[in-house]
Amino acid sequence: MEKDKEQQEAGRIEEQVMEGQEKEETASEAAHGERESETEHSQSSELQAEEETKEEESPQEDEGAKDAKALIEEARIMVQESDNEIKSCMQILDEDIEALEETKSKLLESSTEETKNLLEEVGFEPGDIEDIGEEGLDFEVAEAVEPMQVHDLSSGKFGAFILALIAGLAVVAGWVYAAAEKLGMALDVTKVPSQEVQNKILSWIGGGMTGGAGDPMFGMVILGGSALIVMWIVYKIKVYMRAQSNLHIAQEVKEEAKFYCTKKEECKKEMDKVSAHIHEVIKALHTFKVFFDEQNAKLRRILYVEGKRPFGEYHLKSKEEIKHTNLLLNSLNELISTPMANGSGSVSEEARAELQKVERTLERFKERLYE
Repeated sequence: MEKDKEQQEAGRIEEQVMEGQEKEETASEAAHGERESETEHSQSSELQAEEETKEEESPQEDEGAKDAKALIEEARIMVQESDNEIKSCMQILDEDIEALEETKSKLLESSTEETKNLLEEVGFEPGDIEDIGEEGLDFEVAEAVEPMQVHDLSSGKFGAFILALIAGLAVVAGWVYAAAEKLGMALDVTKVPSQEVQNKILSWIGGGMTGGAGDPMFGMVILGGSALIVMWIVYKIKVYMRAQSNLHIAQEVKEEAKFYCTKKEECKKEMDKVSAHIHEVIKALHTFKVFFDEQNAKLRRILYVEGKRPFGEYHLKSKEEIKHTNLLLNSLNELISTPMANGSGSVSEEARAELQKVERTLERFKERLYE
């Protein structure tokens, strides 16, 4: 019995030891995972900081050049959209004018020609119709705004390179001149110095000017390095100044584009008014045709019933119809003989007034139908 108890006790102790080891392993794995997570987070933070540093270190002139390019592109898009709208309006206006001329030609060649012949038969002398045609429909001056061209701006890098190259050559010339003065040498600018003269000059630059022996190779490094540094500084300054100038120019171009689009919008509104006026005239011409056809039928009836005779011998009501027909013809003549364009691309005040007058005349003819 005592042995069994001892064995059971030993088993429990062994189980407790195993559980303790498993807990330690689990805790160790968790700690390792946390360390890996912290390491990854730290690396991510470093990468982000490097990217921010790169963004901060980007040249300021490149940002200015990008802004100027964006402004120029915006201005170009604005101008193109405005020009396309005007072009579309001009096409619609041309179609309206063509429709007006077609409607007017059909009316003059058919109904009104018959009306004039019938009036002559009843002894009434009609006036000649004066059609000014397309001369009074010249609205091309509505496009009086000068076209605007938006050009790309030069980055100025080539000019900056040339200027930097000149500055670098000036630095080299300055070093050579200073060395020659200190060494008491007279240089002949018409030919290349000998190798011995070159070595003396480079030795002076490479340490001789400080009192040492001097090294020609070191002098060459100083000569080339100083020239390159000056060239880099001149190039960067020139590009930066050009970028700032381009930004200012691009802002002015953007404002000019806005003003240009405003003027174009005004032209578009005027063309819309012209198009609306033409539609009203076409509507009036269609109404004229209906009334001319009706009056022609009345004149034919008068000729058939009363016969062809002097105007004064017709019945009173017949004479009234003849006079109304002539009034209708005169009204049409005044409408189509009045220039529609005023010389500045808009509808003339005379054309507006004449259209209103014609509309009142046609309205009176409509009222006579129900009297």
